[in-house]
Amino acid sequence: MKKRLIGAILSTVLTVTMATPAFAEIIWTADKLPAGYTTNEWENKDFYLNAGTAIKRDTYTFYVKDLHGNLMKNASFAGGSRTDENGVFIDATGHVCSYGTELAEIEYFNSVPYSHSSWQQDSSKPLNENGISNYWYGSSRSSSTSIWEWLMVSPDGKQDGLKYAYCFNEYGYLYTNTITPDGYQVNELGQLMIDGKVMTRKPNDVTPWYGFVRFPIGALGYDYESSERASQTWGTPNPYF
Repeated sequence: MKKRLIGAILSTVLTVTMATPAFAEIIWTADKLPAGYTTNEWENKDFYLNAGTAIKRDTYTFYVKDLHGNLMKNASFAGGSRTDENGVFIDATGHVCSYGTELAEIEYFNSVPYSHSSWQQDSSKPLNENGISNYWYGSSRSSSTSIWEWLMVSPDGKQDGLKYAYCFNEYGYLYTNTITPDGYQVNELGQLMIDGKVMTRKPNDVTPWYGFVRFPIGALGYDYESSERASQTWGTPNPYF
């Protein structure tokens, strides 16, 4: 795909108060890029096909990809999971996620106890660096990566009976007080804001939301229309595997 070179004339297109609709072309300014990115290396790809956990179907091996669609080799993620030199995912317990067959994968997951997910904080990292915090959400096995999640508990432990949307980068850390890779504003707690207002949903909102609580970066559903668009992109064959 063509690389999008961002010129000076586009420097005012993306602002803190702007919320780009999902599936629109991603437009960056240098001051809004996540840590480690520059405008001239960005490719405007479909995020769902290029980010998050992927499975190589012939061996049922799990991999993780960055927002450019590259396999993340020798990478370390929030909570202690990692990938090896080939990009194979190893969870925080040290288990290598390669099973050989679908049956073996199912048998393994049925044999291990459920691990509850919760908010955690990595004290080795700053509270906020270039819009990425030291908060992560996950379990003793792995963390949320390259994804939006609607959660009822905020990073500071507060609950008010509503769900809020939080976005996690490819290493599993929460975006805060910044613009996410798909162009949405989040506040100091990492909560999604549309037109300057924090978005919420009721826990029992199922039908108009298609029941989804997790959305890949680039395919966020925050109301009926955006959730419908997101549902149409899911299940698209991954061209890299």
